Amino acid sequence: MKKITIGIITYMRPVGLERILNSFKPLSLNNIDLSIIVVDNDATGENQKVIDKLKKEDYPYKLDMFVERTRGIIAARNCTVREFLKTDSESLLFIDDDEWPVHNNWVEKLVEVQVEYDCDVVYSHVDIIPETDEISWVKTAYTIEYGDTIMPTKQFYTNNLFIKRHVYEELNPPFDKRFAMTGSDDVHFCLRVNNAGYKAYYTPEAPVAELFPLTRASLKWFFLRGYRSGEGSTKSHIYESKGLASLSGYILYKFVGRFVRAIEMFAKSLFTLDKGYFARGCTYVGATIGTVAGIFGWEYNEYTTTHGK
Repeated sequence: MKKITIGIITYMRPVGLERILNSFKPLSLNNIDLSIIVVDNDATGENQKVIDKLKKEDYPYKLDMFVERTRGIIAARNCTVREFLKTDSESLLFIDDDEWPVHNNWVEKLVEVQVEYDCDVVYSHVDIIPETDEISWVKTAYTIEYGDTIMPTKQFYTNNLFIKRHVYEELNPPFDKRFAMTGSDDVHFCLRVNNAGYKAYYTPEAPVAELFPLTRASLKWFFLRGYRSGEGSTKSHIYESKGLASLSGYILYKFVGRFVRAIEMFAKSLFTLDKGYFARGCTYVGATIGTVAGIFGWEYNEYTTTHGK
């Protein structure tokens, strides 16, 4: 029997929290003992009402909530890891509070890939679900590019991430407080995992869905998301740099690559009249500028604003 813990950090999203916790009820869990840790970054107690309600309804899994009073996703994620390490669970599976599994074998598939490839990390797909049909273009704008088969990967994020216990025991605390309100802490953590020599695999067979809210559906949001991503990746490589030459090469490579991708997306938007491609172009423009801004520490604190419910 494998013991797996799902970790969810949440902040002022009781509707999303209840949705994701209910989505776990029909999971198929052959030879898996599942428990759930929720870390609330909001001390007002609204999310506790969701937990209390589900427990009264005889929720099928062990469900614990902890309040992290220090604001920011870093404090909340590190709190999740601390509480996980107090258990005897073998692996921690991070998922965001605005997501839910697409298939009932979600956990089983991640475990299956981890066992088959004897890897330390497994990461899978995130499908974007627009909040309304009028913003269906965001599916093109926010598409994350993955492979289509199981493969080794050098980049992963915390929105659908399965990691073995020993990784957190060695890289503890895993998430760097310098990214508290900016995000990109998972990019930095991924770099640390790679530098430590751990094996990571991507599989398309364990996707989750993510609700994309109306409040994010603007060209400004896509530009700023790109900017944050660009400066975050540059800072991550500065913090973990193994030499000035490799760092300079990385920054130049990313700057040129993102600039070229911006031109490509704008050209696609012109020929297809698809707003989604134009928004992706804005993302790459932001990322191009952010690549340089990260050198000087010019941050965009994206997580001072909460989107969705």
